[in-house]
Amino acid sequence: MEIIQSSKKSVDVSLLVTFHGEDILAHSTLNSIERCREYAEKAGVSTEYVWVLGSCNEETKEVVMNHPARSGNVQIIEVDQDLGESRNSGIEIANGTAIAILDGDDYYSTNWIERAWHCLKEHGDDSVIHPEFVVSFGAHSAYCWQTDQDYDKASLLMANCWTSWSFALRATYQRYPYAKTSPKETGFGYEDWHWNCEIVAHDYKHRLAPETVGFYRRKAASLVTTSINTSAIIPPSRLFSKNSFLAVEK
Repeated sequence: MEIIQSSKKSVDVSLLVTFHGEDILAHSTLNSIERCREYAEKAGVSTEYVWVLGSCNEETKEVVMNHPARSGNVQIIEVDQDLGESRNSGIEIANGTAIAILDGDDYYSTNWIERAWHCLKEHGDDSVIHPEFVVSFGAHSAYCWQTDQDYDKASLLMANCWTSWSFALRATYQRYPYAKTSPKETGFGYEDWHWNCEIVAHDYKHRLAPETVGFYRRKAASLVTTSINTSAIIPPSRLFSKNSFLAVEK
């Protein structure tokens, strides 16, 4: 891990963004997140950026390193790791009480960080917050509402109920780190799905921040499509051990 830019300033929320091969799209994403950050700061929520360059190509790195937001409270690291490990590395250097997990080519409603912070305080430390609404665009267009804690937990055996965007205490991410997945090499994928299952298995609750939206860029070629094309499955989860699964179903 190479530390490019660091800070030791404690803040309420670390905005953790992973980059890989987004190219110029990374600029638009940072513009979107910067609007979220400014809105949160005006509401009294202190923030920092944590930018993780995970096996990043040169064009993406150049776009990120030259974005105007870099002049603010930003930490930057460069790693040669998969997505789950990259997030774990960013979590370890983060200074925030809470962390927002963000992707380098998606967009977010301006109120996302501010609403998520207050929802976490309202629901408690055993909560993970998600945007209420998802708009998919690009190679596939769709929209949907995400589900709150009142869902059939058995459905997680067949499908992921949430996107990768999440918001929780830093201690939560440290206690339950993302799994390493390399679909082509191991046959395991869907690190977010696996993490969501582990959270449920350990009695955490998935909650929604009202009137927030995530805009999910769907691409013809992505980590998700690679996982699908290689028939990858999620790594073993405590949720699906016999005793845990029966307990969750009660």
